Amino acid sequence: MNRKITGILFLLVNLLIQLTFAEFKWEEAVPESEGMSSEKLETMKNILAEKGTKSFLVIRNDKIVYEWYAPGYGPQKRHYTASLAKAIVGGTSLMLALNDGLISVDDYACNYIPQWKNHPLKSKITIRHLATHSSGIENAEQNGIPHMEIPGWKGDFWRKDPDPFTIARDKAPVIFEPGSRYDYSNPGMAMLAYAVTASLKNAPQKDILTLLKERIMKPIGVSNEEWSIGYGRGYEVDGLTLYANWGGASFTARAVARIGRLMLYKGNWDGKQLVKPEWVNECIKYAGTPTPDRKTDDHSPGSALCWWINFDGVWQKVPRDAFAGAGAGHQILLVVPSLNLIMVRMGDQMGDAKWGSSFWEYVESYLFEPLMEAITDIEPVYYDGALIKGAVLAPQSSITVKAEGSDNWPITWADDDNLYTAYGDGWGFEPKVEKKLSLGFAKIIGDPSN
Repeated sequence: MNRKITGILFLLVNLLIQLTFAEFKWEEAVPESEGMSSEKLETMKNILAEKGTKSFLVIRNDKIVYEWYAPGYGPQKRHYTASLAKAIVGGTSLMLALNDGLISVDDYACNYIPQWKNHPLKSKITIRHLATHSSGIENAEQNGIPHMEIPGWKGDFWRKDPDPFTIARDKAPVIFEPGSRYDYSNPGMAMLAYAVTASLKNAPQKDILTLLKERIMKPIGVSNEEWSIGYGRGYEVDGLTLYANWGGASFTARAVARIGRLMLYKGNWDGKQLVKPEWVNECIKYAGTPTPDRKTDDHSPGSALCWWINFDGVWQKVPRDAFAGAGAGHQILLVVPSLNLIMVRMGDQMGDAKWGSSFWEYVESYLFEPLMEAITDIEPVYYDGALIKGAVLAPQSSITVKAEGSDNWPITWADDDNLYTAYGDGWGFEPKVEKKLSLGFAKIIGDPSN
């Protein structure tokens, strides 16, 4: 009897938790009420419709200001994600493992992949390298040949023969010193899924699918019908149930947007902190690894942990705090925290673009730049791609004085990210020069805090 009552209480508590988490619903608003132009969004949609778009969703200030679907599509219909899965599956599962202290960014991957421990190069690969395409693991592409027709280990990876994880672990070679440069790698991302899953060995959720379902998707109100991952199946390897994180997912546009909203609000979902803010920040900041070759595609962004980021203003009309997920066929999630803006685009490829050529140029031309132009409630000022929204004078009490007795301080920012200044009739900065100067010159380095 007690067991029956306990079971009923457990079900009731679980139902209450689900209802509490699922309370959030998108509200709809006219674009003008949220500082955007209906006319410009409509023009943008018309062009996107001609470019094979199936789903186009814009959310600002937590309200849907524009939502459009091609005939045969709608809010409840899923679309393949391609490599957008790297962010919303790979990045999200890594973030949870980091949050729970199960894995660290600079851990050697061989701590979780024991077959790599004695390899001269693979033993040097870190989790950071795998999450930023800087591991050196060769990609499974070959001269534009369709995946299923590629010979050798690369084709076996896509044919999943015997499974993509064993192929990535044992057959994919390392072609440069880990961490020394950027080279896009689907097998590298597969090994990130392997490492994250291995870190879950003693966790309540033993695989990425269960982890995402219980820790993210249910709490943010995404039903099972709105998403799937891993090409629809898991693979049993070394006692682990492994799911693809590099592709093979299928999401509705609104489900993708909900993940974007969770990241926008630093892991908080309507008052429930699903992920600690510091780990959200860790995943969407510049990871410090090499950037793509800008000579090949000068629109290519830098890497966060499984996300793309605008840290150096490569997307010139987009604020630098923007981050994105992206997949073949131009499956795009863009989040701009400073504008409280989320955009999802899913559909067919918008132009004759390939990874490493003009993929991001199309994204900027048809998505990012028109979206920025549709914003009407701020007068944007750009400095090398950074959006300057305004200026506030600091209180006088907060000013630190380090050059008493000198005056005339013109100051300028230089391309090397340092400040240069001149002073007159004084001794300059502490510890000061020996003789009073009529004109002195100084270079200021470091952050405001030091």
